[in-house]
Amino acid sequence: MSTTTPQEKSLTNLSQIRRVRGQPGEPYELIFLDQHDRIVVPLTEWYRLRIAQGPASTRSTYLACLMPWFTFLANDGCPWNSPPERLRKALLAFHRDCLNCKLHPNREMDTVTIDLTRETPLRESTLKVMRAALRDFYLVMREAGLYAFANPLSSEILIAFKREQERTLANKGAPDHAGVRGETHEQSRRRPTAFLRQRQPQQWKPEVRKELADVREGICKVIDSMLDSTKVSVREKAVLHLLQSTGARLHEIVLMTVGGYQNEGIVGQAQVINKGSYGREVKTIYFAGNPHVQEALNAYLEQVRPLHDPQKRRRLADVDPKAPLFLTERGTPYSPKAFYWHWYRHYASLQNKCPVRFSPHDLRHLFVTEYLIRLKMKCGLGTEHFDAETYLSEREAFGSQIMNWRSAWTIDIYDQSRNAEAIFSTLAEYQRDLSQRHHVVQPDLAMNHSQVQCIPSVIPQAGPELGPETTVVWALDAETLDWIKSMEQQAQKSMER
Repeated sequence: MSTTTPQEKSLTNLSQIRRVRGQPGEPYELIFLDQHDRIVVPLTEWYRLRIAQGPASTRSTYLACLMPWFTFLANDGCPWNSPPERLRKALLAFHRDCLNCKLHPNREMDTVTIDLTRETPLRESTLKVMRAALRDFYLVMREAGLYAFANPLSSEILIAFKREQERTLANKGAPDHAGVRGETHEQSRRRPTAFLRQRQPQQWKPEVRKELADVREGICKVIDSMLDSTKVSVREKAVLHLLQSTGARLHEIVLMTVGGYQNEGIVGQAQVINKGSYGREVKTIYFAGNPHVQEALNAYLEQVRPLHDPQKRRRLADVDPKAPLFLTERGTPYSPKAFYWHWYRHYASLQNKCPVRFSPHDLRHLFVTEYLIRLKMKCGLGTEHFDAETYLSEREAFGSQIMNWRSAWTIDIYDQSRNAEAIFSTLAEYQRDLSQRHHVVQPDLAMNHSQVQCIPSVIPQAGPELGPETTVVWALDAETLDWIKSMEQQAQKSMER
């Protein structure tokens, strides 16, 4: 069932480290060996320490990114615990020689900018995760007392600069809502301190084409077909219902625990692991308004989960709250990769119901888009009494409380994409007219009766289909008519001569 992505294959090709299972009862779940069958002690120790910090999926992702680095260190002969000055030279050589990146040093700021090339085997997003994994490795090892220096992935100059800015910041201890702090806490946190960095890509924006009405309707048709299909399992239907009704990320739903679902007995909502919460269930998702969600969950918990539970327990009260809510048929924790395998198996035969291809993550964007449309209508969109103040306040509350976004500008991006729908709607109408060879004239360029006596020029916008013998007449503007008139006058003068 599991599949390997191209990026995982690329990371594997860059690594010569293999893993072996630790013996039962030993502290090391996995032991890592280099190409000479020597134990890679720091990686083995980091993997053990990292088990208590965040979800297992993050640890596995970081591990895949760290193995090429330790392969390079073994070949280069550079100790992993060298001082930052030496490790930074190794990091630059690793990115230049193994990852085929271009490097642009900035000696004044003690940073290096990385540019990908055609020969770089990894995507930009994977390189970003790799830097996060390297920074995490040295952070964990330093906190454990195993690395004696400052984190080599951080610039000491930028760290000092950040400290100085925070020291001089006006009302630095005030909360954001007080309105007196010199900058938001989010802006302070985001001040860069990284030694290695990539050029900032263009700010993310929702794909406008997927925001239009025909695509939104198509996405709903595909999801409805899956929910009505007898071929889609009860487990996948429960996940789809949650994705559609909560706007949560796929991993937040799939990795939900029994305790997070039970949520101390509060029905219609659950606690999930948010992005960047380090494995803590700090985000609340709400689904009380759609009874079909709870029905789908009840069907899975009563009919399917007990069959896959290793101990065949039928009551969630008997299950450890930290246990996964969703299980595979083998009784192991369900995963996003496993869900995608089922998704594409059913999606292939239904994708013609939607004008564009989409993924489960697009259900999150659809959730936000549909909510904003309904909120605008509720506040009087299209009338003289549109309540802009209520719209902005409720929109902001939706972004922070329902979507759990840290930054307020995220909801602004969605609103900007909503404004583009009218533009694309007008463009679509124009292109349909072009398909029927219809042109229109602006009112201020409309021709007077003396100009149109000889030239019939107005074509109805919604005319009948054109047959093979139909004469197509084009609407002409005043400038063109003046030119035709001058040409006729010249021809008349030539005939008179």
